[in-house]
Amino acid sequence: MVDVSVIIPTLKPPEEIEAVEYLKRGTFDDYEVVVSDAYPVTRARNEGIEHAKADKLVFLDDDSRPRENYLERASETLEDQYAVAGRIFHPRDDIFARYFTAHYGHGDEPKTVDRFWGCNMAMRREVIEAVGGWDEQMGWGHEEKELADRVQEEYDIYYDPEMVVDHPYAEGILDYWRKRYQLAKQTPYYWQTQGLSQSAQVKETLKSLVHPLNYLGRTPTAALTRTGGTLAQGVGRVQGLLGNRMQESPKTPTTEYKEPVGGKQ
Repeated sequence: MVDVSVIIPTLKPPEEIEAVEYLKRGTFDDYEVVVSDAYPVTRARNEGIEHAKADKLVFLDDDSRPRENYLERASETLEDQYAVAGRIFHPRDDIFARYFTAHYGHGDEPKTVDRFWGCNMAMRREVIEAVGGWDEQMGWGHEEKELADRVQEEYDIYYDPEMVVDHPYAEGILDYWRKRYQLAKQTPYYWQTQGLSQSAQVKETLKSLVHPLNYLGRTPTAALTRTGGTLAQGVGRVQGLLGNRMQESPKTPTTEYKEPVGGKQ
């Protein structure tokens, strides 16, 4: 049995997955990579867990770029911690690095936090078994937040600033707007899991749309980016409200599970 299973949800073939290539650059080899292409991403991660051999589970996105000694650090941290949030850097000096990625990291010191992100997180298998895995009713957007809420009912989430991954937040302004829209479509479902009423969800959506700070930025480009993001978010939330996500059934996987690649087999 390997020490660490790295689970990556993706539609890319193994040879095109950046995360796999970056893991190969490290010296730690007691691991496997489990690639799953089920739909949605939450089901892909759950299927990856089912096929994983290790009790130490690391979750990366296909475009995550783990830094040197990443897996050594993840393995060591999981000896003492149950759920771990790693440190994330947007790897470009652009508008997103300056104004839109404050949520990516929790600073330079280890601490207990309330969130983790799917591009750099880890946990012991027993945690997943205790809380019930990823919510397959939810696609991309808020799925990490929803899982973190359940994890925190029984375990602390430990932030390790030395478990570092570079991960691009957005490829450009249009990509940022698209992601804001997609994220917002999932927001009403997440709100429902938190017990927020339909009327309260509508109020929150309107409040976000009319709040003046959501249209401001330190530069004209930042203001334009934030304004477009706010409008895209509003449209996405309306779509989510109309879609009534709580009544939808989980979608059937469109493709088959892929065999583990990389590391020891």
